[in-house]
Amino acid sequence: MNRLILIGNGFDLAHNIKTSYRSFILDYLKNVFNEARNNSSYEDQLVNVRVNGSYSENANHGLDINSWDLSNFLKYIDAPFVYINDDFMQRIKTYRYEFIFDINSELIKILITKCDEYNWVDVENEYYLLLCKLSSEDKQKEIEQLNKEFDYLQVLLQKYLKKVEDKYVNEDSENYIKSYLVDQLTEIINTSEVAVRTLGKNHPDFQIKNILILNFNYTNTIQEYLEEIRKKVANTTVINIHGKLDDESNPIIFGYGDEEETNYATLEKYDECLRFVKTYRYSRTHNYQNFIDFIESDDFEVYVLGHSCGLSDKTLLSEIFNNKKCIKLKLLTYNKKPAESLRIDSTDYIEKTYQIGRVFKEKSEMRRKLIPFNPNHLIRIRHR
Repeated sequence: MNRLILIGNGFDLAHNIKTSYRSFILDYLKNVFNEARNNSSYEDQLVNVRVNGSYSENANHGLDINSWDLSNFLKYIDAPFVYINDDFMQRIKTYRYEFIFDINSELIKILITKCDEYNWVDVENEYYLLLCKLSSEDKQKEIEQLNKEFDYLQVLLQKYLKKVEDKYVNEDSENYIKSYLVDQLTEIINTSEVAVRTLGKNHPDFQIKNILILNFNYTNTIQEYLEEIRKKVANTTVINIHGKLDDESNPIIFGYGDEEETNYATLEKYDECLRFVKTYRYSRTHNYQNFIDFIESDDFEVYVLGHSCGLSDKTLLSEIFNNKKCIKLKLLTYNKKPAESLRIDSTDYIEKTYQIGRVFKEKSEMRRKLIPFNPNHLIRIRHR
């Protein structure tokens, strides 16, 4: 039997690489406000920030911008103001705080607000919801503008991820012990304890033939484990299904991937709406076809490692979970409350099952394939 390993953003986060969208947006805002403070103003496609020469109050007292959290920046959105009369008795809008923060993009305003409210945000999903709204209202010019903003966000994201990836490689990558996770990813095929006791764990029926690591991240963190994994399963390959940073032959895929969603049909009337739909991006390389060839070649089991299994990847995940050759599905979880004793609701197992349930066409298949929760299935990533 083969093994398919899905690597998502949680894998990078477990290595303390700040790859969440929240960290990206916070870093962007810090850069923007620092630029404005140093040069009196800053403007790009998303925001406009200006130093207010006539402010009467500091919104954030005694804090360095680099130490601000999202709540600090939110104070400048819809900030308080008053109207005063100038020397010519003309009414002038005067802002109270030291920065004037104008947002040029509805998308970035949604992302900032939701990041603060929920402590996370799915950029691709928020883009999709806004795109569907504009498409249903036949606002073609607004759709074109939204795509320009989304494209610009993608450029900013790549620069940010390159920065945090370089920091990890240069400062921390050697501090992770590889053997624990390697052993977990190359363990014998999931089968009954009775069969293992009867035949022995080294029986050929329990050995992995081939491993495909389907990396959804733009970063290359999994490569550091590859040499050790291949010592145990020689036929191990990696497909960076959403592309790689700084790789023109495999550009990043940033967009939406749920073609079965109710509103998707409203997008197909305009080509501009399809620019960032993942299906049309997958065909630009051989990655997707190579992935399909693997899951059609033999029975396989799936390990999910740090992937949310969210709707933005539903089309691809459906190819996996609803495939007749998919025999078992194992969730490698993490403990959200390490200070407390380990139990199912202290991990992300339950939330993952909800997401996975949205992908399965038949819930009976999910019940048959999904391996029940086990405390031993925590992700084994160890720092020295």
